[in-house]
Amino acid sequence: MIEHTKTIIESTDDISQLVGQNLMIHKSSVFPFADSDEFLAELLKHNHNNSKLISIGTSTPELLIACDKAGIEVAETLGKTAFTNSIEEILNSISSGDIVYIQNPHKLSGANFSLSDLKSIVEKNKEGLNIIDEYYFDFFGISSIPLLTLCDNLVIIRSFAAPFGIYSSDAGFALASSKMIRHFKENFQLRKITNILRKTILATLTNNDILQERLKEIHEESLRITKALTALGVQCRITATDFLLLRVASVKDVGNYLRSLKIEVDNLDGYPKMQKYIRFRIESKFSNDRFINAFEKMPQEFYKLKTADLQKTTLRKSAEKNQLSLDDILNEKIAERSTSKVNIEEKHLFKIMD
Repeated sequence: MIEHTKTIIESTDDISQLVGQNLMIHKSSVFPFADSDEFLAELLKHNHNNSKLISIGTSTPELLIACDKAGIEVAETLGKTAFTNSIEEILNSISSGDIVYIQNPHKLSGANFSLSDLKSIVEKNKEGLNIIDEYYFDFFGISSIPLLTLCDNLVIIRSFAAPFGIYSSDAGFALASSKMIRHFKENFQLRKITNILRKTILATLTNNDILQERLKEIHEESLRITKALTALGVQCRITATDFLLLRVASVKDVGNYLRSLKIEVDNLDGYPKMQKYIRFRIESKFSNDRFINAFEKMPQEFYKLKTADLQKTTLRKSAEKNQLSLDDILNEKIAERSTSKVNIEEKHLFKIMD
């Protein structure tokens, strides 16, 4: 066991050092791992005082698998919609000593919490374990890192590869107190980070210019795709992630049509409060054009609905608690640009149409 632990420490020290420099925290608070699902299962197995985990929002498959491996039951705390959340209801559902898991933003809906909300949750669960999955941090920008100095029961999980669109890798790192990191190193049985994987990880940590260019491209492509599909009558939701959500008349017909053209989408229809939704991961301009062209040729009865989903989306900046609709955000954006020319078509980018 000791020999295995030393190998892990030596093989990831350079990664921890670089992560710490980038995030301005000490490397002793960083724990790199080769597989996020494997790490989460070990975390739950070694750090729970009971057999229940509270998932804030819909439970994703990777969470359910990790809980199953650790022998932990999952209880979901859902908002009135898949895209909003009530911090008051969430706090009422938590008992001191619980395991609380939050994706911020959520990997299915894109809904998110402010730092103030996260602080309230962590303070409510002082005696338990709080896990905040920041898989999409680079797209969202709000992190719970400041809370690490306030409590010893918080673990933040991030991905090395997700911001770059390297979906074949589940490598990432955990941030926690130095005491908790020592516990991970001494007790967790995880796969070693290979030399090939290390090179990939180091490349992601030293290519900030490439990352910023990708984030800009994802943002611009989100707007372009949404504009084109909205003009056809497709109901779209932009999220602080690398995917778009589309609400369609028939998830089955749209999915089958797109797959016949070798265009992959995720069917979210079976998740709570996400009926009629599909998810499209934004890719290259060429692939996105194929996606748009597919809808242009698709029978309208597959995707066009008679009613609009006007549910608001929780999109928050730090310390903000107001829930804004996408129209609210657009109007605010237009007001900020009142001194310059505003393209009137821009008002339709976020509009959810019948």
